Amino acid sequence: MATDIHRYYDERLDLEYAALLEAEQSEINPDLINPTRPMDADQSRTALCSSEAGRRLVSDWDSMGGFRAHLANVQRDAADIVRALGGNREQRVFMAHFDREVPEPARLAVYDEIAVGTPYVTPASLAEVKHFATTAAGKLLAAEWGSYAPEKVAMLRARAKRLTDAMTEEDADEFWTWFDELPPATAMAIFRKMAG
Repeated sequence: MATDIHRYYDERLDLEYAALLEAEQSEINPDLINPTRPMDADQSRTALCSSEAGRRLVSDWDSMGGFRAHLANVQRDAADIVRALGGNREQRVFMAHFDREVPEPARLAVYDEIAVGTPYVTPASLAEVKHFATTAAGKLLAAEWGSYAPEKVAMLRARAKRLTDAMTEEDADEFWTWFDELPPATAMAIFRKMAG
């Protein structure tokens, strides 16, 4: 015999109530809410399908083993990057900046690159590692990675090329301009995750 509490959970009213509470809390103090909490897969699908490029991405992920699996991997990896940037406020600011400054096709290309994962690479040459180390973030990471730097730099170069190839020239210019203006600590968090 079902009781009221069973019906409460069976009809997922607990989740609805939690969402209402979270919405109220975010109005009072947005910094209390975890900005990297994954969006529900159905909501994500609906949001992505609002544009032609988003529909293509959803279709590609469906054909490559399932939208939900790829979405979960992208959400996890993106959350890892964003959480490395500081507290909830810093995370929200970065995410809003990314959504506002990076054109949608470039954002979708970034999501797809994260979903595809790391390619096989031949380690970078010493000259390529030295070139990577000419930026503040690159210098610190090359020192941090030590003997692994050639492989990690090659990984970043391969992923940057794939990412650029997936965008129009205009979108790529906007994306890399946005990326070049990031603080070194933010660029380092992204490089660490993308280098594997």
